[in-house]
Amino acid sequence: MKVIAIVGDEPIQRALAAKIHDVVRLTHVARVRIKPSGRRRLIRSAISLTLARGFRRAWAGLYRHYDQQFPRWPDVATSLHDSANDEELIAAIEREQPDLVVVSGTDLLTKRTLERFATKVMNLHTGISPYIRGGPNCTNWALALGEFDLIGNTVLWIDPGIDSGAIIASERTPLTGRETLTELHLKVIEHGQDLYRRAVEAFVAERRLPSVPQRSIAAGRLFYTREWNGAAMIRAIFNHRFRYEPFTPRPEINLVQFD
Repeated sequence: MKVIAIVGDEPIQRALAAKIHDVVRLTHVARVRIKPSGRRRLIRSAISLTLARGFRRAWAGLYRHYDQQFPRWPDVATSLHDSANDEELIAAIEREQPDLVVVSGTDLLTKRTLERFATKVMNLHTGISPYIRGGPNCTNWALALGEFDLIGNTVLWIDPGIDSGAIIASERTPLTGRETLTELHLKVIEHGQDLYRRAVEAFVAERRLPSVPQRSIAAGRLFYTREWNGAAMIRAIFNHRFRYEPFTPRPEINLVQFD
């Protein structure tokens, strides 16, 4: 079984690659380094000095955690790219003809790229599709919405849309409702990586995996990174500080499960 990973070049994705490598020896790890534009960096920097400080601290804590737990990439062939749609990377996939490509933490794969891959492509979405999709982080969007039962993860077959492919599995992250922001994000990431590992393990074992179209579940909502502004941050901070508590999942939220 030949599996290639295309992941973001950061500690969280390094941990994910290592966990998948424990299930099936990866043939190749393609690391994608996304650089925001200068203007976007400036805006993010200005916001982070005020409202986003708590989110930055939480994320810095996660980076430290995974840097300590997973200091090295799996000992396999690796490459570094500026985009998951890099021509050199696409050519490598065409040449190696993997049985599965696993993707996480990269830019959006185009329709042309996916057609040239000509294989199964699996993705991890931190959020419960189709109810909450997009970026920059759907855990924070669930906090901003005050919809805590949408905190979780989805493994899906990737398509050219944003977190819109057919669903393999979706699960809520087990929570107490008392987590700090750092604890909350850590639990979500650990749960998501475990769900992804289990999906890859099932694929390698040639078990039949679900492929549920998202429109058959609900219309859902799509959030864009540009919408993550001061007002959204204030709502997320307020809801986490004053409303976040043990909650009862809504029965109308439908999840996809696999054995």
